Amino acid sequence: MFAKLTRRVLLASAIIAGTAIVPGVASAAPAESTMRLTVQGQDITATQFGELKCHPAGGTHQHAAKACEELEKVNGDFTAMQANVSKVCTMQYQPVTAKIEGKWRGKEINYTQTFSNSCTMQVKTGVVFEL
Repeated sequence: MFAKLTRRVLLASAIIAGTAIVPGVASAAPAESTMRLTVQGQDITATQFGELKCHPAGGTHQHAAKACEELEKVNGDFTAMQANVSKVCTMQYQPVTAKIEGKWRGKEINYTQTFSNSCTMQVKTGVVFEL
């Protein structure tokens, strides 16, 4: 009798809280999203490194939450990013190479792209490479 009452109270609490309790079914946590980021300019001594974790946001990235948000919009498909299309860049040629290695929601990723300058990189990737 006490066990039935306890189950009913828990079920009622879950319904009020907006969640459901299904015996034997665990809620699935988002798959791992941990990435190593590198930005390298012409001067190799100015190479920057960082780590970005999403779900929840963290790592050494200075704008982890915003970077994860931007990646979430394109489901981790870096080639689909167009983060800051209203920004205008100069034609100055100072190439920077951006690289990400790791996992997005459990899927292996490896992305490398060279941009004509850091401004064009920011237009395309937003804060993702602001290490």
